Amino acid sequence: MDLLSGRSVYQRLVAKLTPASLVSLCCQLWSMLFVMGLLSFSASASTPLLASEVDGASVISHSFTFIDFNIAFVLGLSLPMLLVVLLVRRLVPNPWWYFSALMLSALGFLYSLNYLTDNQAPAVLSFAITCIALVYLWSFASTNMLFVDHESEYFAHVKLGEKVLIAASVIYIGTIWLIPSIDAYIGWLAFVALVLFTGAVQIAMMAKIAPEHVIRLVGQWLLVGMFCGVIFFYLHAQVELEWLVISFVLSFCGALINSNWELVQRIYQLISEQKEVNAKQLTDEQIFSFTHDPATNLPSYQQAILRFEQLSFQNQLTDFAVVVVKPKNFTDVNRVLGHQNSDLLLLQLAYCLKREVADLNYLMNFDFSDINAKLARLPSLHFMLAVDLNKITHSKEIVVDELCRRLAGAVPPAMSFKSFSLRFELACGVAYTNEHGQTLAEVIAHAGDAVMEAQRRNALWVEFDAQVALHSDQQLQRMEHLKLDIQQDKVQCQLLPQIDLGNHQIRGFSQVATWYYNGENLPLEAFIDVAEQSGEIFTLSKKMIVHAFKALFELKKLNIYQPIGIPVLSEKLLEPDLAEFIEQQIATYNISAKYLVIQMSEPVMQAACEQAKNLIDQLKALEVKICIADFDGSYESLRYIRKLSVDQVNISCEPLCLAEAGSAEKAIVNSLVSLARTMKLSFVGSHVNSKQGLEHYRAMGGQAVEGDAMSPPIQLADIATWTETWFKRYPSAHTRNSTLNI
Repeated sequence: MDLLSGRSVYQRLVAKLTPASLVSLCCQLWSMLFVMGLLSFSASASTPLLASEVDGASVISHSFTFIDFNIAFVLGLSLPMLLVVLLVRRLVPNPWWYFSALMLSALGFLYSLNYLTDNQAPAVLSFAITCIALVYLWSFASTNMLFVDHESEYFAHVKLGEKVLIAASVIYIGTIWLIPSIDAYIGWLAFVALVLFTGAVQIAMMAKIAPEHVIRLVGQWLLVGMFCGVIFFYLHAQVELEWLVISFVLSFCGALINSNWELVQRIYQLISEQKEVNAKQLTDEQIFSFTHDPATNLPSYQQAILRFEQLSFQNQLTDFAVVVVKPKNFTDVNRVLGHQNSDLLLLQLAYCLKREVADLNYLMNFDFSDINAKLARLPSLHFMLAVDLNKITHSKEIVVDELCRRLAGAVPPAMSFKSFSLRFELACGVAYTNEHGQTLAEVIAHAGDAVMEAQRRNALWVEFDAQVALHSDQQLQRMEHLKLDIQQDKVQCQLLPQIDLGNHQIRGFSQVATWYYNGENLPLEAFIDVAEQSGEIFTLSKKMIVHAFKALFELKKLNIYQPIGIPVLSEKLLEPDLAEFIEQQIATYNISAKYLVIQMSEPVMQAACEQAKNLIDQLKALEVKICIADFDGSYESLRYIRKLSVDQVNISCEPLCLAEAGSAEKAIVNSLVSLARTMKLSFVGSHVNSKQGLEHYRAMGGQAVEGDAMSPPIQLADIATWTETWFKRYPSAHTRNSTLNI
C-alpha cells in the first residue's frame, strides 16, 4: 500500500493529531535522531585509528568534536520535518526535493570540514555554494507554489533568478575543481555578490505583492550574508572554525523556517478545518429538519429527489407519473392572515391530503425511514405525489383521475382559523417520466407548468403539453440570441427625422432600434419584453444612449443643432443609474443635455409613478428634456404636464394611416392635437407612414411630424448624405442655428 498516495490516509492522520501533538511528535523525532547521531559519532570516535605498524607509530584517537554535534543536530532537525513534508505533499504541494538536497548539502559541508584532508577547500566551497544556491531556490519554489500567480511579472523574475543561480553555481564549482589556478577567493566574492543581489531583488519584489513576508526574507538574507562573510574570513585564517559552523547552522535553520512558513500555516489550517468538520455531528432532529418542510413536516423537494433516485437505482424503476398539487386560492389566506398564521391552515391541508393517500400502495414513499410519507412539499405552495405505473392495473389516466378526485374530496368543506374561514380548491398537473423529461426534476417542473394550465382552464387536473415547453424553449433561445446580439452591437440604432410641415426644416430626431431575428427586423416595441427577461434591458439602453450622443456629435460637425429623442419603454430603466450614465456621457462628449429628449411611454409612467417622477426630477436637473410618447390625454400625463415636467408629447397618428380607420379614431387624434395646441404644448405627430395620414394630420393643424411619409429611419453613417440631399430638395429647410452650443 502506498502511504503517500491517498487523501484518506492524511485525513485519518489529522483526525487524531492536534497542532500541539504534531509539534510534540516532531520534537520527539528530533530528540531521538539527535541522540542517535551523538551515539553514532561517539562510537566511531572512540574506535582507535591505527597507524602503520611498520613504522611503529603510536595509536591516534579522535574525541567527539563540535562539528559532530552539529551534524547530529542537522540530522535530528531535518529528518522529522522532511517526513511531515513528504506525508502532506499530495494534499499540500511543496518542493520537498529542495529540502532533501539542502539537507544532504549541509551534511556534506560539515563532513568536509571535519573528515576530509585532501581537497578539503574545494569540497567545502562546493558544498557551501550548493547550500546557498539551494536556500534561495527553495525559497523561490515555496513562494511560487503557494501564493504567486504564474502569469505575474514576479514569477518571470523568479524564473530568471533561478537560472542565474544554477548557472553561476555550476560555473564556480567547475572552476574550483577544473581550473585550480584561478583565485577561488575572488570567485567566492563574485558568487556571493550575485546571490545577495538576487536575494535583495526578491525582497524588493515581495514588498510589492506580499509585504507581510518581507521580514522573514530580510532575516534570511542577513543570515546568508553573515555565512558568506564568515567563510571568506575563514579562508584567510581570520575566523575560528566554530564561528564558521555556527553561522552555517544559523543560516540553515533560517532557511528551514522561511521556506516552510507557508507550508506549516497551510497544514495548520487543514487540521483546523478537519477538526471543525469532525466536531459537527448532526442529531436525528437536525437531519429531520434539514430533509423535511418545517411548515408541514412533509419530506422536502430535495428529499423527494434523493428518494426517487435511490429507488430507481435499486429496483430499476423509471416509469412514474408525477402529480403536482396546488391550492389555487391560498394567496388570499396569505394576504389576510399573513404567512405565519397561514402556515397553520397549510398544515391542516397537508395533514388531510397525507391521510387520504396513506393507504395507496402504488404511490412512492418519500421518507427513508419507516414513516409513511406519500406526499412531499415543493416550493411555492406545491405538493407532489409519484405514481409507480408498474403497480397499477388500470390505465394511467384513470388512476391519475381517481387520485386527483380523492385529493379534492379530502379537502374539508371549510377550513377555519379564528374568525377566518376558507374552502380550498385544488389544481393538479401531471407529467410522466418517460414522456416529459429526462430527470425527475425536469418532470416535476413540467407538472408544475401543467398546474398553471389547470388553473387557467379552471380544471381539476391537466396533463403536461409539450407545446408549452417548446414555447418556453423558443423564448429562452430568443433571450440568448438577443443577449449575444446586444453584446456584439448587432441591434441597429437609427434616427427618424422630425420635420416641420410648413418649411420642411428639421425639428429633431427620434431614435429607433431594430433587431434582426428569424429573417425579420423587429422594432423595439416587439422585443422589449425579451430584453427585460434576459436582463439586458439596461445594457441595451446604455448602447442606445451612447449612439444618440455619437449622433449629436456628428450633427454638430454638420452645423445642425437639433435634439434627439431616446425611447424609455421599460419601468426597469426608471432608476438613478440611468441619469448617472447620461451625466457621464454629457461629460464625455461635451454636449449640452438640452439636446437630449427622454421619451417615456404612458404605461411605464403609470406602472412606476414614483420612480418616474424621481427620474424626471433628476433629468430635469441636468436640463434633459422630457417627452411623453404615444400621448393619449390620460390623467397621469396631464398631471405631469401641469407640473411643467414635460417639454413635449408625441401623438400617435397611426389610426389616420389605416384605410379602415373610422371617424371615431380620427376624432380622438384630432382631440389630442387640439388639446396640445390649446395648452401651447410642443407636440409631434408620430407613426405618419402614409400620404393619407399626412394629409389628415395637416388638416388637423399638425405642424411637426415623423414617419415614413416624410423620411424613413437613417443610419448614423448616412446622416451627412441624407442632410445634403434633404437641403438640396428643400432649400427653405437649409437653416442652421450656429448660435447654440453643444
